[in-house]
Parts: sequence; structure tokens; C-alpha cells
Amino acid sequence: PDIRPILEKKLKLADRPSRQEIAQESPATKRYWALWDSLHLKDGVLYRKWENDDGSSCQWQLILPRIRIQEVLQETHDSTRGGHFGIMKTLRRIRERFYWDRLRADVEKWCRECQIC
Repeated sequence: PDIRPILEKKLKLADRPSRQEIAQESPATKRYWALWDSLHLKDGVLYRKWENDDGSSCQWQLILPRIRIQEVLQETHDSTRGGHFGIMKTLRRIRERFYWDRLRADVEKWCRECQIC
């Protein structure tokens, strides 16, 4: 639900909608709105263009719907491939491919609550 309004507007508009146009949306949708210029559609899928601090490289991160977050956290942290790494390494590995609102907070909570760690 937080991504849908942005996705719909990206399909229809080239320019970022005004603040008034998104006033009734959720706080998460407003945070995605703030990223408007770095969000791009590829084959109807929303991605974030993420550049490193010095601008020497960039990555395309899939904007992940809330329903898929647990799956990515499990695969990245809990699976045998994940290795139960700490917060920073888990965060770095997820950011290589994905982005979602409150990503860092979700990773921190997941790692803190991991029974094995």
C-alpha cells in the first residue's frame, strides 16, 4: 500500500507530484515521494538508483513491497547462505539488491531478535 501511490504516479507523471497531492498518503509513501528523482520504473517495476557517497558507482535496488521483507531478511540473515552476520553486514548485503522504507530499522530488529545470534 505504501509503494502503490508512488508507482501509479510514476506511470502517469514525469514530474514529482506536489506536496498537496500526497498530503493524505501514509508517512512511508511520503518518504518514497521524497526519493522521487532516484526512483525509476523498469518493465513496470519500481527501482531506486543508489549512488555511493563520491558518485563513482551506483546500484539499482528493487523497491521491495512489505509482504516480501521477511523473506529477504530470512534469506539474507538466517539461511545457510546468510551466515547469521551482524547488522552492518546484513544491511550491506540487502542494500546490494533491495530497498524499502525503514530498511535499517527492520534489519536491526531482525538481527537483535535472532535466537541463534
